Amino acid sequence: MTDRAYLRISLDTLASGSIAKQRAALTKAADGEPVFYADESVSGSKVPFAKRPEGARLLSDLHAGDRVLVTKLDRMGRNTEDVLATVRRITEAGASVRFTEQDIDTSGPVGQLLLTILAAVAQMEAAMIAERRRESLVAFKAEGRHAVGEAPFGLQSAPNPTGRGLVLRPHPEEAPALREAVERLYAGTPLSTLAADLGILDTRLGRVLRNERLAGVLEQTPDGPRLDPDMAVFTLVEWDRLQKHLTSRPVKTWTPSEGIGAALSCSECGDRLYFNAAKVPTEATYRCRGVAANHKEGGRPRAAVTAHNAEARVESLFLDAMGDLPVTITVTEESDAARTEGIALARMRLKAAEEALSAAKTREEHLAATDAHWDALEAVEAAKALPVQSFSVVKQTGETFADLYARGGADRVNALQLAGRWVVSPGRLPLADKVRFFADADLWVEANDGK
Repeated sequence: MTDRAYLRISLDTLASGSIAKQRAALTKAADGEPVFYADESVSGSKVPFAKRPEGARLLSDLHAGDRVLVTKLDRMGRNTEDVLATVRRITEAGASVRFTEQDIDTSGPVGQLLLTILAAVAQMEAAMIAERRRESLVAFKAEGRHAVGEAPFGLQSAPNPTGRGLVLRPHPEEAPALREAVERLYAGTPLSTLAADLGILDTRLGRVLRNERLAGVLEQTPDGPRLDPDMAVFTLVEWDRLQKHLTSRPVKTWTPSEGIGAALSCSECGDRLYFNAAKVPTEATYRCRGVAANHKEGGRPRAAVTAHNAEARVESLFLDAMGDLPVTITVTEESDAARTEGIALARMRLKAAEEALSAAKTREEHLAATDAHWDALEAVEAAKALPVQSFSVVKQTGETFADLYARGGADRVNALQLAGRWVVSPGRLPLADKVRFFADADLWVEANDGK
């Protein structure tokens, strides 16, 4: 027989030192040195015994004749069904359970009865504690007090000037920054840009901008909202405007043809970028639309860059590397020189055959000249059937890449695409790392020849 001692504390009692107390009590109750199984920072109501690391190990090590020692019922668990199921599994393995402080031993019927009663009491106590906690939170909310959790961005907890506890008040730095962000949102700045500037996730900013506490609303009642004006970051009129803006259907701001977006590509998916206008021109961007699978399914970030920054960097790189290079085009030309020459040669052969036929004296000479004449006629027809030859010629247009770039529009995009690949990476990076240029190898060699 082996005594197996089980110990447990939850996270909120970790500093109480109860593990050491349990260990001492169970060592005293055991016959000899027991085998210890200690689950620390594990809830007795939320995590079943068999799902706990040490609880599962104890059940795995259990043999017939073993005895499981636990100081109190709630150390095994605070859920009646889980405690009874655990005890049932232990007894079915031929072992027994003893709760030392309550002096309950499951090897007898009295112990089984007491176990059922005490487990129910433990579960009722846990339920009552949870109920009291919920009632406290409701009371805190009704009194306008801040009970638990982190204050929403833009607010901070402060001592309650009219009573005990804490209340929420505008944060001296976050509240003005949030008001400024909302004004920029009205001007067309994307939510993701605002969130990055505020140092929070864009999904969190979306939730923050819908949190009524920023408008001083404590709770909604049948008679209307109950307010704490001192908590408000926005007036009710401002809040109403913000909510209408957030729920309004967004107007498409991207365009496929404006700017140099067709020459820029996303480093994550390779797709082109699109120009996104903004009411504040300096906040316009080039952005990947994120329709590729590695964005939608793989969760990869989309490339985006402020338009004026991208255009300035692209122009500098392009003109420095390619501006003086002449623009060339490849044209297809046709030539019938081979056919003309073939016809001339065939006609010379025909003329010689006709002369030989006229000069024939004997029957054999006449027959030979006749065959040669027919062969020459066929050669003339074959030469006439020769196709016109096509070939490519590279010609200079008389312009440089700088001239092509200066024309703007499609010509500028064409010039950039001819020069190479312009790749934009997502994230907050230095501009030199965010917008990178991969030149066409042949053009690069030609542009830098002799430099």
